[in-house]
Amino acid sequence: MSGQGNGGISGIGLREYRDVIGSLRYAASRPDTQNMRKVLLSVCLGADSTAVAWSTHPEEFSEIQAMVMLQPVSARPVIEEFVKGIGMADGFAKFDKAVHERTGFHLDEQSPIEHVKAVTVPTLVAQVHDDTMTRPEDVQSIYDALTVADKDLHWIRGTDQRFRGYNYFGEHPDIPIDWFDKHLQ
Repeated sequence: MSGQGNGGISGIGLREYRDVIGSLRYAASRPDTQNMRKVLLSVCLGADSTAVAWSTHPEEFSEIQAMVMLQPVSARPVIEEFVKGIGMADGFAKFDKAVHERTGFHLDEQSPIEHVKAVTVPTLVAQVHDDTMTRPEDVQSIYDALTVADKDLHWIRGTDQRFRGYNYFGEHPDIPIDWFDKHLQ
């Protein structure tokens, strides 16, 4: 319900983080899940939302033992690639102004880079390297900002289609399963 709860706007995690906290609380409240060992598979804006939630409410993550962030993203490279693709002069500035007027957020605020510094568990980041919707430097920056010692970056090769990355673990389930198995206590 985050879309309706936020007036239909996306903050690329800046508002949606509340859904992450809600899901953690829900799992903790259920008799059949409250005592399970817990890890997170956070995808795209869900990964961004998880990072924001972790930095604003770290106490909510005390039971999380490991995380996989699949294709986290910052707004700037996505919009820069978009306006470049359509040939829009001054497109980034125009888009930033319109987004700010609608949401109250500037595009550069919509990034998990500062927030991932709060993550305290082993984290695997995975991303389509040649994704036409963003740039590898952004995901590298997100990965580099993680302060945990136990982290890994897995580049998905052989495609430039972002949406192939969302299916990647379905085709290669051993990657997240091995990561979680290695870190579950």
